[in-house]
Amino acid sequence: MKVRRPANLVLRWLPEGLEVGVPGRAQWVRLSDDLRKVLDRAGDGIDLDDLAGGFGSEYEAQVRRAVTGLLRLGVLAAVDETRQVPPLWQRWGGLAQRFHIEARDVDYLVDSPRRADEAEAILAEGDAPSAFKEYADSPVVLLPRRPLPLTTPVDDVFAGRRTHRRFADVPVSLDQLGTLLFHSFAPHRFIDGGDFGVQQCRVSASAGGRHEVEAYVVVHNVTGVPPGLYHYSVVRHALELLDAEVDRARLADLTYHQEASYQGAFTVITTAVANRLAWKYRHPRAYRLWMYDAGHYGQTFALAATALGLGPFQTVAFADSRVERFLGVEPDDEFAVYLLAAGVPEEPASLLPADFAFPRPGAVR
Repeated sequence: MKVRRPANLVLRWLPEGLEVGVPGRAQWVRLSDDLRKVLDRAGDGIDLDDLAGGFGSEYEAQVRRAVTGLLRLGVLAAVDETRQVPPLWQRWGGLAQRFHIEARDVDYLVDSPRRADEAEAILAEGDAPSAFKEYADSPVVLLPRRPLPLTTPVDDVFAGRRTHRRFADVPVSLDQLGTLLFHSFAPHRFIDGGDFGVQQCRVSASAGGRHEVEAYVVVHNVTGVPPGLYHYSVVRHALELLDAEVDRARLADLTYHQEASYQGAFTVITTAVANRLAWKYRHPRAYRLWMYDAGHYGQTFALAATALGLGPFQTVAFADSRVERFLGVEPDDEFAVYLLAAGVPEEPASLLPADFAFPRPGAVR
């Protein structure tokens, strides 16, 4: 019998020693120095007699028992084993599979007596991250406090929501931009969150009401707003200027020259200030939550843009590290998650009902 190491084993160093992830299971096995040598010598394939004999006759029985245990766990595999890695993990790789396994079946302590103890420990630790981000010293463009009414029937909005890739060279009004940012990213009201403080009520759902998503706006063609890169302050309902020299060409270099990313009236790059989540949810499953939240925000953005007569676009095809440098954020604290854009559509989407017409930009109907 010949044995081998499986492809894509994941290992981690802890203060207690080296551990290997059991394939397909949320389980880790501590590796002694001798077990590490067994895995190392197994390589791409070795006869079991040669593997066991290589440690000396006095240890041969122990090695065979260890190999049997590692085979049972899947940390070693028989060379002639017919079991195949599922196509999903062939395509996405062992690291993605390991993360998927570790993020499953987390105990949320619902109705558990431990729930209050966990919350008390988190609060006792203190150091809660700020719920809001501001660039207090930056020049600001104050946005209109009264949003435009969204009176387009909801069934028309649902029918009209399409991803647009071609935009007319027509400016968007300050009221349209302010309304879209308000409904997409700003809190509409606040409620008492108990021990965890005041919580925000936004249109988009957010895990635990943590609202880790931030919005950076690159203005190209908005009436009353000079072009440039801004941060949207949800507290002030204002655009905080970060860089007045940003133009479409800068964005093109960050987005693989997908024209829809920068040819509209404005582009919104969203980020996750992920420690707002991690402070409360301290398990690997929580890594998924910012992805869900980014999607919630993206859909709210798309529907609100459609109701305003704008064409929305969204993509995750951008160079993460370069976008984060462009925004001036530290990726261990805040990282890029989603790119949204909007402008006046060049023409209505072909899949709309024959009698559907986009509302005129800024019009109320």
